[in-house]
Amino acid sequence: MSQNIGAPANKAVRKATAADLAVGLICADRDGNRIRIDRVDSNAARLSYHFLNDELRVQEGIQETSIPEFLSEGWYVAAAGGL
Repeated sequence: MSQNIGAPANKAVRKATAADLAVGLICADRDGNRIRIDRVDSNAARLSYHFLNDELRVQEGIQETSIPEFLSEGWYVAAAGGL
């Protein structure tokens, strides 16, 4: 039986999609890094976010990227009603 180590074990967690992106959303990557989305500009297909520390406080300066690039990085969100 093979295991996919990179995928979250909890079924309540899934990869973020463009439909998920909203101001205030907290996402995590496979390494446990967390971010909070600060701005989503659908017209320009860009968003900005901050990395968060363990207490969910802003850790470093604002980051900005395109929405397709952000989604390709593999961020995860909690599914509705999952956590």
